[in-house]
Amino acid sequence: MPTFDALWTLERRFWLEGAATYAAHMAPDACLVFPWPTGVLDRDATLSALQDAPRWRDVAFDARRQVTLGEDGALLTYAARARQDEDSDSYEALCTSAYRRTGDAWQLVLHQQTPSDMADVRIEAVAIASTPSIPSIP
Repeated sequence: MPTFDALWTLERRFWLEGAATYAAHMAPDACLVFPWPTGVLDRDATLSALQDAPRWRDVAFDARRQVTLGEDGALLTYAARARQDEDSDSYEALCTSAYRRTGDAWQLVLHQQTPSDMADVRIEAVAIASTPSIPSIP
């Protein structure tokens, strides 16, 4: 079974740390889906893109959900709000990450981001919040 606290910690590290974290924890067959113009990246393209990319200074995860996908799989979904520095506007996106356990280690297999402005939805109005089994967002 997944250790979700460890997966949420790893997810945060992907946002805040650099290419070394991705290299250490991303599966060889990983697929990352970012907003245009970045698009769909495989592992090698992701590592290349991260070499000179600025990292996020802080990130908050709201509307967190987690799903067990068998013994060796897990899915995280959340609304992210991130900043690169104190003076920058925040970036808001709805995100999904899928992880696969290989041996004792969890590896990122898929990550997808839909910026809230592109989805024409604010994070506070995430559709899943109205589902009875999920607490509403304050």
